[in-house]
Amino acid sequence: MVESRRSFRLSQVRVGIFVLFGLGILGFLIMNSTGDFNPFEKKLRLKAHFMAADGLRDGSEVQLAGVRIGKVDSVQLLPPDSDDGAKIEAVMTVDQELNGRPINERIRTDSTAQLVAVSLLANDKLINISPGTTNGDAVPENYVLESRSSTTISNLTETGNELLDQIKRLAIPANEILTKANRGEGTLGRVVNDESLYRNLDSTIAEAKTTVRQLQQTLDRVNRGEGTAGALINDRALYDNLNKTVSQIETITNEIRTGKGTAGKIVTDDELYNDTRAAINDLRTATNKINLLIDDVSAGKGTIGKLFNDDKLYGDASLTLERFNTAAVRIESILADAQAGKGTLGRLVTDDTLFNNANSTVQSINKFSDNASRMIDDFRREPKKYLRIKLSLF
Repeated sequence: MVESRRSFRLSQVRVGIFVLFGLGILGFLIMNSTGDFNPFEKKLRLKAHFMAADGLRDGSEVQLAGVRIGKVDSVQLLPPDSDDGAKIEAVMTVDQELNGRPINERIRTDSTAQLVAVSLLANDKLINISPGTTNGDAVPENYVLESRSSTTISNLTETGNELLDQIKRLAIPANEILTKANRGEGTLGRVVNDESLYRNLDSTIAEAKTTVRQLQQTLDRVNRGEGTAGALINDRALYDNLNKTVSQIETITNEIRTGKGTAGKIVTDDELYNDTRAAINDLRTATNKINLLIDDVSAGKGTIGKLFNDDKLYGDASLTLERFNTAAVRIESILADAQAGKGTLGRLVTDDTLFNNANSTVQSINKFSDNASRMIDDFRREPKKYLRIKLSLF
């Protein structure tokens, strides 16, 4: 009997152990199926500070650009003297790997955490982390991410209430303005109730329609090629001439660039530039010399300086001019006497007898010259004739 009891007790222990082991495995599988519990998976702990929890709870989902990567472990109040002025700290645990890559390749020090509503009407929140850039570093354990505020239904409600209050405040003066306008008071009242303004506006619109019609007619004429503007727009010859002119200008420009012609040499020839520069330098040197000469003249140096500055020379020149004027007066008196026939010069100028005698004398001289010329010619032809006479005399 004792042995059977011991055997029964050992079997019960085995069954109990087996049942407990099976229940443990079942619990592990159930918890692992939810994705929240995996003792073999490594986690990374991060933190974020917010002004208010606003529906964030323990176990809330943590996402990276909309992809679930972990959960919120705890939401707790910060001390009143917090440096960043935040009031809530959320502690998150996220997977250390995502798609086989380390999670800190996506979550960087420049990543931000934001509270996002699960749905439009629900108050539950989750934390969405924005992917970082290469400018940031990999986040270490317990790193505090920068946070951003989110728009909630309560914020929208508060904004809507403030907007309604502003509309109410604006409605009172607007109602007063409309009441005055209906009574015809003020500028707006006259605009609303004055019929002459309507008639003027109607006439202005009619004139505008007429102007538009005339403008359309003018554009039609231009499109048909009528008038100067139509010829400018529709004349193919004008376009061809303009195109030829542009081509010629391009040809001239190319020739100038290649150094052809006078303009090309002016633009591209360095020797011309050097000559011009040398001429400018020579001109500057000459200008300096002229300035020095002017300074010497102003100082009375040299002949020109004495001419400009010597008072004695000026006096001598004045005396000479006076004497020249006196001589000129006398010459004019002599010429007047000569024209009047006075004196020897006057008789030479006005007496015809002297002219006739001089004329006859000139004629006699001409005759004598002719006879002498004939005699010389005769001597040259017959020199013996004159020699005989001379021999006969001896």
